[in-house]
Amino acid sequence: MNVANLNPQQTQETEFEKRRGISRVEVRYGFAQVHITNLDGEIQAARLRVLKAVNEAGISVDFLKLTPTGLSFLVTNSCAEGVATAIQPVASDSSIRPERAIVLVHAVNIRDEEGLIGHIVREVIETGTTIDHIGDMHDRLLMIVSAKDAPRLEKLLAEKLLAGQE
Repeated sequence: MNVANLNPQQTQETEFEKRRGISRVEVRYGFAQVHITNLDGEIQAARLRVLKAVNEAGISVDFLKLTPTGLSFLVTNSCAEGVATAIQPVASDSSIRPERAIVLVHAVNIRDEEGLIGHIVREVIETGTTIDHIGDMHDRLLMIVSAKDAPRLEKLLAEKLLAGQE
């Protein structure tokens, strides 16, 4: 096949990869963070009792993390009271922090971008914000923070990190 005879539109490359670096900052509001510690008995069985109680109450959890002595997760603010009631019989040592937000920093292959996660976290810590929890996926960093801090972080991260890439 002679390439010279092809229509120019047929020979142009198709952009199929997203641009590297941070593409956007997003905030999701309306969460409460539940921490359960010092569970009694065998830890795996105790965690399952807690999750079963939450499930039986019809409450959905997000951002589930296992800890050495228990677990933590997010629920909607509207479910915080229901979670407290549901876990009371199976978890004597718990706390619920209402008014949490998830700050998401989207970046393709964020784990492969050397130092990017550390740079983002440093920017957040320098504001004096307490990060309740950090998690990452292949294309984003998630930070649980107080809902009152989230708008300021969203603006700061967008200004400092997105602007620096253009």
